[in-house]
Amino acid sequence: MQINSKILEQGLWILKNILFAGVLYAVYILLKEKGESIEEVFMYFRQIPFTITIWIVLILIPINWAFEAWKWQRLAAKIEKISFWEAYQGVLAGLALANFTPLMIGDYAGKILMLRTRKRSASIGAILLGNGMQLYVSLLFGAISYGYFLYIAKPEPFILHISIVEFLIVLLLIGLWVAFNLQKLNFTRDARFFQYIRQYLIVLKEYTLSEISHIFLIATGRYIVFSIQFLLILQLFQVNLPITVLLAGIGIVFLTKSLGAAFNFLGDLSMRAITAIYYFGYFGVKLSLITTATFTIWLMNVLVPVIIGSLFLLTLRFSTRNLKTSTE
Repeated sequence: MQINSKILEQGLWILKNILFAGVLYAVYILLKEKGESIEEVFMYFRQIPFTITIWIVLILIPINWAFEAWKWQRLAAKIEKISFWEAYQGVLAGLALANFTPLMIGDYAGKILMLRTRKRSASIGAILLGNGMQLYVSLLFGAISYGYFLYIAKPEPFILHISIVEFLIVLLLIGLWVAFNLQKLNFTRDARFFQYIRQYLIVLKEYTLSEISHIFLIATGRYIVFSIQFLLILQLFQVNLPITVLLAGIGIVFLTKSLGAAFNFLGDLSMRAITAIYYFGYFGVKLSLITTATFTIWLMNVLVPVIIGSLFLLTLRFSTRNLKTSTE
């Protein structure tokens, strides 16, 4: 038995290091492909003074992910009490894996494999709720931003854009209904499908409306931090538009990024860039400014945390042999 245990431990150690090396290699390939864009970013920053604005943007990077960690800590409490630092590690490990796996599988894996409890399956529902609340915030501000965009730009075909706003409003109403009826969801039906998903989603019934509201506020806080960062970067790159126009653009970029996240596979940057180019193109902004600004915010908020998060992959708990059975 001891031999088997040692073999298992060695196998898990090898798996962790393979994941770690794989993420770093994927980052290397991405940096190689985007080498010119990175040079443009650093060349631009060498031309401008290192102002307080840049310091604010840099300081907001860990704060951005701190909101996500806070949200995960609150959600995970129904399964296992974890510290803020443990939540932060799980978030960054999930980010490192999520950016190189389809369907955001890595985000779930990174958070789940940081837990010590044997009841890991229940954490899937908690993560789903957290991601859903962040998506809801994106839908809310995205719908407002899109409506403002229609008002000031009147894009064609106008009826198509109106339909998109109406669709977003429907999604918001559905999300509101789910929030008020979460504890009434029935997972006890005899159908095999409900029996299968019950172990993953039953935890959703434990969240009160007050707790959901708190998670919504945390998700909103993260959205505000991101918006401030993006706004400051756009102003640094001299995108001289009214703040309301810039904020609407940020809302639309975040909306499309969030909606496309489910199909993410190194596509987060492309989603941001395409949306930003489309939106700001209506206002005659120079294309190179938008692409460089978008790449800068992605470099700071995603790529740097991914590299840091890859270190936490070495601490993932793949085995459940010595894990806790309680939620405490």
